Amino acid sequence: MTVAEAERALNAKLGPMEPPYTKECYVASRADGKDEALSYVIVDGRIAVIYLFLDDGRRPDPKIVDANGVGVGSTEADIAGAYGATERTFALYESEETEEDKAERLKQGVTEPPPAPNHWVIAKSPDAKRAIIFETRDDKVIYWRTGILPAVMSWEDCI
Repeated sequence: MTVAEAERALNAKLGPMEPPYTKECYVASRADGKDEALSYVIVDGRIAVIYLFLDDGRRPDPKIVDANGVGVGSTEADIAGAYGATERTFALYESEETEEDKAERLKQGVTEPPPAPNHWVIAKSPDAKRAIIFETRDDKVIYWRTGILPAVMSWEDCI
């Protein structure tokens, strides 16, 4: 979808969240400030990725859901029920605690285990050209993003 098509569908202008990286690739949000958790990655004048995420750690509006009703607070079972086959991986920069990590943590006197890692539950379109990625913590969706592959798989937009 082009920026103009998106603006007509939203009945709102899109404005850059930050100064554009380049005219060819930048991140935008609604210029009217509504739906502040939704951001749009624009590549060559077209929306490549839409994501639901707030940089300041606040929880995004749970009423913003995808076409299947999955959104913040949904469970991994909800995702499986809506999409069927999915792929579950560690979220970017996440992993299980290794024995070495545990030994180092205990050596430093930290007895509380780290929080469970976040996961990505990825649902790809039948033609494998698009995907929705739900980031989960403790089985619940905390963020999600959708867009064309491979752009949607990167957390570093326009780099």
